Amino acid sequence: MIRGQAMQTRIRHYRKLRGLTLQQLADKVETTPQTISRLETGNMTVSIDWLERFAGVFDVQVRDLISGTQGREIDLMGTLAGDGAALTATEADLPGFAVDIPADRPVAVWLSGRVGPYEAGDLLIGNRLEGADLAAAHAQDCLVPGDNNSLYLRRVAREDSGLFTLMPLDAGGDVRFGAELDWAARIVMRIQYFRKPR
Repeated sequence: MIRGQAMQTRIRHYRKLRGLTLQQLADKVETTPQTISRLETGNMTVSIDWLERFAGVFDVQVRDLISGTQGREIDLMGTLAGDGAALTATEADLPGFAVDIPADRPVAVWLSGRVGPYEAGDLLIGNRLEGADLAAAHAQDCLVPGDNNSLYLRRVAREDSGLFTLMPLDAGGDVRFGAELDWAARIVMRIQYFRKPR
C-alpha cells in the first residue's frame, strides 16, 4: 500500500453530491462510517488505495479527489411547496449539498437570445461526447459543430445509419438529416443569473 501525507480531499464533497450517507459509502468501500469520517476530515492518512476505491464508487478520476478546486457547499433549508411555504426539517435530515459540474469534458456557452426553453443570459454547460459516446446524445439538447467554426444548439436524434438528425429547438427552423458529428456536447446544466434590482 502506498501512503502519503494527510491531506484534505474531496471525499465528503462527492459523497454529498452522490447523495450517500456515511454508512452507505462505508458499505461500498467495505469499511466503517467512522473511518470514512476520519478520511473526510483529514484525521487519517489517505492512501492511494483509498483514493482509487472512492474514485470507483464516485465514478471520477483520482485527481478529482485531491484537486484544490472544490464545489461550493450550500446549506439546504427545506423544500418549497406550491404555496411558497418552505417545509423545513431537522439539520440531520438536510445535511446540505455541493454544486459541481456533472461532466467529464465540460464546455459552455452564453445565450445572447432565447433558444427553445433557454432564456437570454443563460449559461449552458455541456458534456462533450465523441466516438461511441455520441450514442448518449440521442434525444438530448446538444451543442453541435457547424461549418466554418460555427456552433449550434440542437435536439439530436441518432438514425439507424449511425448518422444524426439535428432539429432546432424553436418551431420553423430547418431540420438537418444525415449529419455526421465529430462531437456533440449534451447539455447537463443550465445556470440562470437573476439581475440585481437597481
